[in-house]
Amino acid sequence: MNRTREAKEPHSPFAGLLDAIKLRIAEHADLRPEEPIDDAISKLADITSMQTHDLVVKGLPVALARDVTATYEIVSRNEVLQTIGVSERTLQRGKHSDLALDSNASDRLIRLVVVTEHAIDVFGSKDAAERWLVTPALGIDGRKPLDLLRTSEGTELVKSFLTRIDYGVYS
Repeated sequence: MNRTREAKEPHSPFAGLLDAIKLRIAEHADLRPEEPIDDAISKLADITSMQTHDLVVKGLPVALARDVTATYEIVSRNEVLQTIGVSERTLQRGKHSDLALDSNASDRLIRLVVVTEHAIDVFGSKDAAERWLVTPALGIDGRKPLDLLRTSEGTELVKSFLTRIDYGVYS
């Protein structure tokens, strides 16, 4: 296991997003009462696949995309927007409304946050995780992990690569 786990940050930098998503799930808990909304959920990766599906189909608020974009410090705003698949104009239009992202952008937003949380766990800090996201890596054909998050297949490659790094298997 990776020794940097000891230096792990105390909470997710996406706590606001997680709270908003928990609230959104709770609003629809009557639809799926068998899926409890547990306060022990500390990362987006902790929510169930069915809850994630329902969030993506309904669409996440544009305001959450704006909040996530502001959370990144090393990854540029433009890179985050390209990864999510939304324009700056979309963020501006959703500023004073309940405008929702389409299902593709909602899915990509969730994937970005889940992978970033995983990278924070592996590398021990948000800064290290962000640097890794924008640095070409040999284990994924010299591509930047962030660029691969635009598709579900690319996201699976990045997750697998992160797991290999965590266990010390780089090839």
